[in-house]
Amino acid sequence: MPFRVSKSKWTLTNGQAERLASTGEQCVAHDLAAAQALRYAEELRTLYADERKQRRAVENALEQLSDSYSTTVRALAAALELRDDETGGHAERVARLALELAKSIDPSLLDDPELEYGFLLHDLGKIGVPDSILLKPGPLTVREQETMRDHPILGERIVAQVPYLRGTARRVVAAHHERWDGAGYPRRVRGIQIPQCARIFSVVDAFDAMTNERPYRAAMKIDDALDEIKRCTGSQFDPLVVEAFLSLQEVRSAA
Repeated sequence: MPFRVSKSKWTLTNGQAERLASTGEQCVAHDLAAAQALRYAEELRTLYADERKQRRAVENALEQLSDSYSTTVRALAAALELRDDETGGHAERVARLALELAKSIDPSLLDDPELEYGFLLHDLGKIGVPDSILLKPGPLTVREQETMRDHPILGERIVAQVPYLRGTARRVVAAHHERWDGAGYPRRVRGIQIPQCARIFSVVDAFDAMTNERPYRAAMKIDDALDEIKRCTGSQFDPLVVEAFLSLQEVRSAA
């Protein structure tokens, strides 16, 4: 006898049909949502890759720009030295040692590239000092001293026109001849009113000047120069900076 299935056994009620339809719609919606999420994820990956590529391009451009700044500053410093530094290397010497001193006092100071630029260009204003004064083998007259003491102001005016030299570099150039006791120049500021970067540099600059030949005098022995630095502590120099300077390995080894 043939097997027969009643049609009524396969007939769906309205509720069953609605539930099946609802389930199907949910599946479709779920598939669409998953596909959309995948598309969003792919778009995010693409955007992230593009952003990384653009960031690398910007970083490379900034690095090249920074290298260009550094090259320009060094070239200018070297050109300036041709006037009054027969052996050359003063700017590079003092910049290197001053950076070491700054690092020993506060490593974060080296995060600012202008610090080195200021050290290298500290005597930029001497471009306006006549050779008859700058290279004079004997003592300067009062008027000549006044002309020489204007060079920090002139140097400040020059660097103030350069956007990447208007901060720390400008402060070094403007204040590296100020004294701790207020008897320096050009503004006669004292103590912590003198920018820290200039207080650091003034010690190194004085040491280098004393231990190298000048048109008006012979170089001092290193021990004698260090004794002079110590003698001027609290008058010309910041005592804390001098303490750090005397503790530098390079200075201790040279003594």
